[in-house]
Amino acid sequence: MKKIKKILILMLSFGSVLVSCGGNDNPGETPDNPNENEPDTYIPTLITPTGAPTLPAYKLLLSDKVKTESPSDNIAIPGYLSSGNADLVIFDSTNAQKVLNKAGENAKFEFEQMLTGGNFHLLGFGKSEDEVPTNDDYILGFMSQSTPGILFRNIYGNDMVFDQAFNAVNQVQQTLLTMNSEYKLSSGQKIDWAVVAEPANTALQGKLKQNGVQNILDINLNTAFKEKNSEKWNKDYICQAGIFVNKEFKEKHPKVYESTMDLLNDGVNALFTNLDGAYSEMTSGEYSDVSKFTAKFGFSSAVIKNVQGENSAKNGFGVVPTNVKFTVEDINTFNQLTAESSAK
Repeated sequence: MKKIKKILILMLSFGSVLVSCGGNDNPGETPDNPNENEPDTYIPTLITPTGAPTLPAYKLLLSDKVKTESPSDNIAIPGYLSSGNADLVIFDSTNAQKVLNKAGENAKFEFEQMLTGGNFHLLGFGKSEDEVPTNDDYILGFMSQSTPGILFRNIYGNDMVFDQAFNAVNQVQQTLLTMNSEYKLSSGQKIDWAVVAEPANTALQGKLKQNGVQNILDINLNTAFKEKNSEKWNKDYICQAGIFVNKEFKEKHPKVYESTMDLLNDGVNALFTNLDGAYSEMTSGEYSDVSKFTAKFGFSSAVIKNVQGENSAKNGFGVVPTNVKFTVEDINTFNQLTAESSAK
């Protein structure tokens, strides 16, 4: 009998040691996630167009902790917002938010942050600073039913149209490069104005001037929009490319979500505090190859410093600093201000 009592005492003592060494600080309560102290190794998927938005998101594109995909056709991207088959999506914020507003409570994504806030320019050929486009002028542009066209009409009149409307800015660029010193294209058509975007704008103007094309008026459409809509819009940036997060991903993988956003913002901040370092990071390793860099980002690495200026003082890409906050209400306001223009 004494032996049995001794065994029971030893067993109880050993059990108390196990409890005191356990990870549960509240005995009797089971943690929601038994492995909550283990690192979450989930790799989120980012869907993004190539081009200007990839500059503020460069750390995500380079990270082995994010899987990046860029569809060959940007028209496919809104489908991810509806299906939820991605964790992060970068897209035109105005159109993306319209998709989410329509879905209402069933929306699978939510707006997270504005990445680019306007890099559109109106070029006037042989024009003075007090001139503006008229219906008698011949005007080139791109994406007439999206932000470039809507922005142009909001500023200069709802009845304004592009005489030649292209699907992408590089098509405008290629057409303008056939221009001679009298502002005539190879077809003989004289050009008055053209809507373009960075980084194509800087490269385009440099080549045109080499070809003898002078007196190019450059109007920043961000500034023009703010002046036109000053009573309702006080930001130095417009709504352009934003990043949207899958709500289920955010809920299931909060630590991965937070670290991914931190990585994104580290990259944005670096563009304004240490552009040389950011440039070196972007162009090292695999992407020191110019063709691979261009295929990944959608522009040549050679244009970055010229378009951005020292520590992004020029900020030609229109990168939105992390201390400039946009909300869904801002996007809706922008959409309301441009609603009449979008109908053209």
